[in-house]
Amino acid sequence: MSGKDRYIPLEDDEAMVFANWLRINNIPHTHIANEIGGSTKITKLRAIKAKKMGQTAGVWDYEIFIPITNIDGEIDAYQEARIELKRAKGSKISREQKAWGEIYSMAGIPCAICKGARSAIDFVQELIIEIGGAE
Repeated sequence: MSGKDRYIPLEDDEAMVFANWLRINNIPHTHIANEIGGSTKITKLRAIKAKKMGQTAGVWDYEIFIPITNIDGEIDAYQEARIELKRAKGSKISREQKAWGEIYSMAGIPCAICKGARSAIDFVQELIIEIGGAE
């Protein structure tokens, strides 16, 4: 099989793998569903309502809370982190996503644009080690 024939998982597939890993490792998280769209009347109305309620273009996919543990292994606090998850190959970052990345950085929130679930898992594992949380 040539490089052109190799299957690149869809972003949704990568997201499911990553979310499952977060659940297995008891890392609090949420996925921000910011991809509302479609052509039916109901999906268009939902998109309009979501914008009126404050949905903003470019907000990153995952809000994650890295546990910070004490010497006894008990959780004392959490460190928020943000991830924009993309396909391993072929995805582009929008102007709005870049702007949100700058906001997260300026707010002191660790953040990364990750290409694929493996990249996202590696980022979270690095944060766990850096912040001093239990793995």
